[in-house]
Amino acid sequence: MAQKDVADAVIEAQGRLFNVEMGADIARDQPAQWFHWLVGAILMSSRIGHANAVRAAAALKREKLHTVEGILGSERSRRIKVLNENGYARYDTQGADYIHAAADLAKERYDGDLRRLREEAADPQAIADALTGFKGIGKVGAEIFCREAQMVWTELHPQAGGPALDAAAELGLPKDAKRLAGLAGSPERMARLVAALTRAALDGPAEEVRRVAG
Repeated sequence: MAQKDVADAVIEAQGRLFNVEMGADIARDQPAQWFHWLVGAILMSSRIGHANAVRAAAALKREKLHTVEGILGSERSRRIKVLNENGYARYDTQGADYIHAAADLAKERYDGDLRRLREEAADPQAIADALTGFKGIGKVGAEIFCREAQMVWTELHPQAGGPALDAAAELGLPKDAKRLAGLAGSPERMARLVAALTRAALDGPAEEVRRVAG
């Protein structure tokens, strides 16, 4: 089976973006969406299942704790409670403190708008480096943020790494971001392909993907 067919199958079967799943929807390119995605990247950076991290990030939005002002105006105990009750019990205290620190830095450094981080960065590496200035965001967290941000912040394109590349190799796809981008065809589809490959690595390939990949 041609690699393009496999890539298309992976995108179709497992290509739901993590930011969309948690309710951030960064394609809208608004400050609140970008900060919520940063919160999601912080939560997904911990040693906890990605499904639990996404569930916790979605719960924060339901409780209006996904924006800079919402978090800064909240009680620590409330943030801990929401995380604890939504799949993030092991890291609820840490997570509550990390997202508060992120909100504080976002307001102080970028006036609550992470698009300013993009504007100030000279290149993709500078974006990743700036992201690691947020507590709870290391190299992995920056990769998580950037792999979906590339659909809007196209200077990040192509972006792929970690378990996604391992899954690509197992499915007979190139273990290379540029070649994967060629199969995807656009920054938006590349973000979906990397999300899909990450899901395939963490949850296993979907049945349709296995069939097409042979």
